[in-house]
Amino acid sequence: MIRYSVSYKQPHRHFISFEARIPVAGRESVQLQLAAWRPGRYELGNFSKNIRAFQISDVDGSKLSFRKLTKDLWEADCKGLQEIVLAYEYYAAELNAGSSFLDEKLFYINPVNCFLFLADQPEMAFEVSLDLPENYTLACGLNKISHNVLSAKSFDELADCPLIASADLRHLQYHIGKHVFHIWIEGDVSLDEPRLVNEFVAFTKSQLIMFGDIPCDEYHFLFLFSPYFVRHGVEHSNSTVIAMGPAADFQSEPLFKDLLGISCHELFHTWNVKSIRPVEMLPYDFTKENYSRLGYVYEGVTTYYGDLLLWRSGSFNDTDWLSAVEERLQKHLENAGRFNLSVADSSFDTWLDGYGAGIPWRKVSIYNEGFLIAMICDVMILNNSDGKYSMDDVMKVLYEDFGKKGIGYSEEDYFSIVKHFCGEEAKGIFDDLINGTSDYLPYLLKVMEILGLVYTESPSNKWNESAFGLKVDESVGKITVAGVMADSPADRAGLWEGDEIISVDGVNPYKNFPWLLKMKKENSELKIFRRGKMLDIKLSEVGTTWEKKYRINTMDEPTDLQMRFFNLWKYRS
Repeated sequence: MIRYSVSYKQPHRHFISFEARIPVAGRESVQLQLAAWRPGRYELGNFSKNIRAFQISDVDGSKLSFRKLTKDLWEADCKGLQEIVLAYEYYAAELNAGSSFLDEKLFYINPVNCFLFLADQPEMAFEVSLDLPENYTLACGLNKISHNVLSAKSFDELADCPLIASADLRHLQYHIGKHVFHIWIEGDVSLDEPRLVNEFVAFTKSQLIMFGDIPCDEYHFLFLFSPYFVRHGVEHSNSTVIAMGPAADFQSEPLFKDLLGISCHELFHTWNVKSIRPVEMLPYDFTKENYSRLGYVYEGVTTYYGDLLLWRSGSFNDTDWLSAVEERLQKHLENAGRFNLSVADSSFDTWLDGYGAGIPWRKVSIYNEGFLIAMICDVMILNNSDGKYSMDDVMKVLYEDFGKKGIGYSEEDYFSIVKHFCGEEAKGIFDDLINGTSDYLPYLLKVMEILGLVYTESPSNKWNESAFGLKVDESVGKITVAGVMADSPADRAGLWEGDEIISVDGVNPYKNFPWLLKMKKENSELKIFRRGKMLDIKLSEVGTTWEKKYRINTMDEPTDLQMRFFNLWKYRS
């Protein structure tokens, strides 16, 4: 067992001190590994950049020689020793759902960021002793041995159990059958707690009904509410960390429903990716990239059900649900990357350029396009089976045949299961939409016809820079082009990312850019600064709105069959 002691002295500096006693009997050297990435974020994390004061000694304090082999792997000499002592400090200054953070009021660790393990023995157990103020409450999914002492059976378990501790931590809980669900709330936030619990009970029941059981006895929602905007959740095997803000705004209905949406999404991950996992990720290899083309399943299907189950459980009404579908459709149709890289290839490439936009129009989102594909598959299965089956059945088979058995599923496995329920149309969905870059609209229009829905597009009537296919950044006291949409007025005028807009018709546009464009009836003369040169750009089509708004509504007079399938879409049989 590796025994860690974790402490801190000056929390405003954000440094957490780690000391580990590591058994090494009979070995001449050992290799100590820090994870290269964290589950839930399929990109390299480079966590070792946050480590300082790294040293290794024997139990008497004599320093041992060691060398760094890679950016996150160290080798130490230990011949003739029974145990070595590893010590270092970790800089925990980033507050989001996947990081670690320390200040005067909050102690928050995502262990995968900052605990090292023996590279050749990741299955070795851990004991973690935390030196915390007496008035702090600790929340974590790990087994608690005694006061502030936790244990993990392996690094995989330790890495998957974040912890938060503070003097102000609030605790709610609810029970469904034998299972206990904890809600831990950190931050100055005002919530309708009885309603919150009732809504959580409703969507949790809908997930348990779908799968039949849950892979853990207790589950922890760990909420970090901040005074500034943040929206971020990360899944774990028996918990989730969700960072949201601004905390003062959660009395508003839209933000409260957003909280429900991200919570339902993260709970669904307990099955989909923590249990039902691609073969390339079972087990996780924390030392390098774990490439998979199945992101449209583990994130896309989860995104779909995260909203669908709120509709099914009554937290969302029909308008809320169709608005969620509209949002995904809007993002899809605005992204010219859909013509260049499939969603399966985009999944593989999260390890290449992370979760940012990347170069213009290169790729799509495993969340967004994955949502739409899951919806298409769901309705096609309902239609082709006359309502007998749905995507629920696909997920149940994945859970029973793979998740419960600890077996990873492949692309071929997933296709075979979908085809079993959907029929021959599954091949077109996989060839055209998942592995190809064909137009989604024909499939979506077919699905909408089955459900009695109407698709329309119209000018957005928004008077801002996006009306010209332009995104700008005004955060540093100047206007810089942050993005250009394909074949938009901005694109045709020759504007591009990185251009600084100096003037519009001779007027400084800072804080007035959309208004200046709106006032002009014909062409606007823009002066831009590009790579050290001043250029003149003529932006035409001013006075019209290029941006489209895509809407989905129910038909005025749907047929009985369309009404049946719409209701099956929501409630299932």
